[in-house]
Amino acid sequence: MRLGIIGLPGCGKTTVFNALTGSTAQVADFSPAARGPNLAMVKVPEPRLAFLSQLYKPKKVTEATVEYVDVGGLTGSTDKGQELGESFLNHIRPVDALVHVVRNFHHPMHGAPDPSADISRVETELILADLLVVEKRLQRIAEERKRGKKEDPEEVKELGQCQEILEASSPLRSRPGILEIPILRGFSFLSAKPLFYLINQPEEEVSPLPAEISSGTMGPQLEIVGQLEMELGQLPPDESLEFMAEMGLDKLARDRVITSSYQFLGLVSFFTTNEQEARAWTIRQGTTALKAAGVVHSDMERGFIRAEVVSFKDLESASTYAEAQKKGLVRLEGKEYIVQDGDVIFFRFNI
Repeated sequence: MRLGIIGLPGCGKTTVFNALTGSTAQVADFSPAARGPNLAMVKVPEPRLAFLSQLYKPKKVTEATVEYVDVGGLTGSTDKGQELGESFLNHIRPVDALVHVVRNFHHPMHGAPDPSADISRVETELILADLLVVEKRLQRIAEERKRGKKEDPEEVKELGQCQEILEASSPLRSRPGILEIPILRGFSFLSAKPLFYLINQPEEEVSPLPAEISSGTMGPQLEIVGQLEMELGQLPPDESLEFMAEMGLDKLARDRVITSSYQFLGLVSFFTTNEQEARAWTIRQGTTALKAAGVVHSDMERGFIRAEVVSFKDLESASTYAEAQKKGLVRLEGKEYIVQDGDVIFFRFNI
């Protein structure tokens, strides 16, 4: 899973990036002399791997990972002529979802917080960036048509519908299923990506959130104190736990954000294990055993025979795989089986 962190200047975007990754990165920049975005990989907390490791004694344990991309470039401009930088777009378009950091604290340069206005400004910028892509593509199609090149009517139709949505100042994610339309996938539209709000709160004197945000009607959200979380994340684990206990925190923001991201993106985990490796894999809810096999290795998908499946809870309660088999808890499933969160799977295949 790859998450792009976006936000307006002064929102604490890079502070949040450091809090989520344990990094000490500086503000991301795309000026000619800059190094580009901040990137970091974070392991997904997965306590179930500990049991599998004890059971199988593998040589290696591999957690799933989340990659965070902290990008600069958003200006909050509502000007159609204000284009996002090409470098910004190249780094943000490939992400699976966007994490919009929203400021809810007073800033010495940017003044009092206005979360609703900031959300609207960023959304508008994403919409305008997508509208520019659509208009350029439609213009190119029109020019090619004049030169006698045959157009794809399905592409023209879908792009026309996207143009209508964007010109109405609505994000493309407002159209259900748009990310699944094959002919549109290559455009990687920003406003079509799932978006999660991370409300960056001050340590003291928290300003109340507007009702449209606190009610959750604008989209999934999570509140964190970015500066505090960054400081906690950079402490040794024992010191961090001590401070968390004093402040009544049971989880760091890095774990809460991953959990929330899995939920709003509809992701689940399954496991493969043997004496070589115990590993967690991330897939979307509704993924078949055949496609899950392909996530592990393309040969498994190509030569799929069947999947030997036991739920983690059943395996844990049985204590051993052999005992789970005796109790009839291990099942043989075909390629259309829908993989469930916590499934431990042994793929049988032949190529």
